[in-house]
Amino acid sequence: MEFRIILVRPRNPDNIGAAARAMANFGLKELVLVNAFGNDWKEAARVWRTEASVSAIGAMDVVDAARLCSSIPEAAEGCDLLLGTSSLHFINPERDVLLLKDAAAYAGSRGARKTALLFGGEKTGLTRDDLSFCSAVINIQTLPAQPSMNLGQAVAVACYELAGRQNPARAARKAAPPAPPAEIARMADLISERLCGGGKRHWAGGGALRDIRQALLDARLTKGAMTALKLLLKQK
Repeated sequence: MEFRIILVRPRNPDNIGAAARAMANFGLKELVLVNAFGNDWKEAARVWRTEASVSAIGAMDVVDAARLCSSIPEAAEGCDLLLGTSSLHFINPERDVLLLKDAAAYAGSRGARKTALLFGGEKTGLTRDDLSFCSAVINIQTLPAQPSMNLGQAVAVACYELAGRQNPARAARKAAPPAPPAEIARMADLISERLCGGGKRHWAGGGALRDIRQALLDARLTKGAMTALKLLLKQK
C-alpha cells in the first residue's frame, strides 16, 4: 500500500519542509500542495522550495518532486482512496471518523493500493467542503486542552503510524546465551571463597552463599560476562 500526503492551503514553508522531512523519515515520497500561497504557483514554487529547504534537511528529493494543484480532486488523482484529517475541534464532520491507528486497516479493507491523506492549512484545518471529498476522517487523539496540532507535527505522527503499519519492526537482537546453572553455582562458590579469604567470615554460612547465588541469577549474566567475572576474581 502506498500513501500520498496532500496539504491544502498551507502557508508556512517551514511546516511544508517539516512535513517533507517527516515523509522522508518514514519512506513516503509523494507530496502535493493545493492552493498554496495564493494563485501565483510558479513564483510560489520557487519561493517555498527555497524557504522549505531549511526545515527539510535530507528531504529535498521530496520537496523537489512535490506538485502544486488547484483543487483536491486534481491532487488526489491516481489514488484509490482519500482520507481527511481533523482535530474535530471546530467541526462535526459528516463522515465516519477513524482513529489514526485504524487508518491503514481501513484503507486495506477498501482494497486501496494508494491512499491520499488530506491535511488542512495552519489556521483553519479542513473545512466541511474539503472533507466532502473524503471517504472518512482521521482523528489524531490529543488532550482537549490542546486539540490542534502543528501541521508539520501532524504529518510526522501520521507518517510514523502508517509506516509502522506497513513495515514490521526489526527483529530484536538475538539474546546472548545465559550462563548455565552449574556455572552460576561454581561462580557463587568462588565469590564466597574470595570473600572469606579476605576476612569476611560472615559470608561463610549457607545463607550468605545462597544470597550470592540468587544475586548472580537475578543479574542474568551471559556466559561472556561470567567468564570476565571469573578472570577478575582469579586476579591476585
